[in-house]
Amino acid sequence: MHEMWCGADTSGEPVWHVLTADKASTLCGVEKREDARRQHATDRHCFPCMKTFQTVVESR
Repeated sequence: MHEMWCGADTSGEPVWHVLTADKASTLCGVEKREDARRQHATDRHCFPCMKTFQTVVESR
């Protein structure tokens, strides 16, 4: 099961990322940092994470 994490995109805006299995980074390579201010701050999703997640799901 994959989890979502709200972090910054390349411009610093909050987006939802998909976490790797070890929950240390995202599928797009962003390092996960704890930042409670970002929680539920947006409904935007990281396109690279979602594309990688789609590939993972389709391969199962």
